[in-house]
Amino acid sequence: MTNIPPISDASGPHPGLSTSDLLLAAARGESERVTVAEILDALDARAFGLATLIFAIPSVIPMPPGVPTVVGIALLIVSVQMVMGRQELWLPKFLSKQGFPRKALVSGFEKIKPQLEFVEKFARPRLLALTGKAATILIGVVIMIMAIVLILPLPPGGNFPPALACAVLGMGLVERDGVIVLVGLVVTVAASVAVYFLIALLIGALPGITNWFASAFDFS
Repeated sequence: MTNIPPISDASGPHPGLSTSDLLLAAARGESERVTVAEILDALDARAFGLATLIFAIPSVIPMPPGVPTVVGIALLIVSVQMVMGRQELWLPKFLSKQGFPRKALVSGFEKIKPQLEFVEKFARPRLLALTGKAATILIGVVIMIMAIVLILPLPPGGNFPPALACAVLGMGLVERDGVIVLVGLVVTVAASVAVYFLIALLIGALPGITNWFASAFDFS
């Protein structure tokens, strides 16, 4: 198991850097792959919100197959600890050693940086009750549900809505902005509806797909 250093407050260990700059700084390096442990060490486990954000983004940006499952498991572990009210983030060794292609991760972070910077312009501590201890537990429950959805073998594009919901909620926690948290909850509802319809469409299409395979391969 891996014990991540105690989590700092919202000002973080690098108060001069924005959240978007921190993410890029954590992803950059010389090796071909970057592990989960290396990313969190670079971020100094700034907050559970930042851990949520860093794990959600790889499913928001284009990444190789299998990544949503890894980040889903990571988000599940993080969210369980949020619900438990822990102050120190713990990750099992097998997850800490999981990695992402560094080039793809840096490229993805650079693409999403303008969107993060746009949010950062308006983000500020407000509606603090929505980012407090009790609210964080409830947000942890929401992230837990979205993480389970991410782990499921969803149709193409099905991972984007729950990952986006987790990213917005994580951003709200990092910036201590209750308005962003509210937006994240709205996105969560929309994500749940989108995933429901995607799964319904897939189930509805299964008979046709089965018949097509039977005809194509002359199964009797």
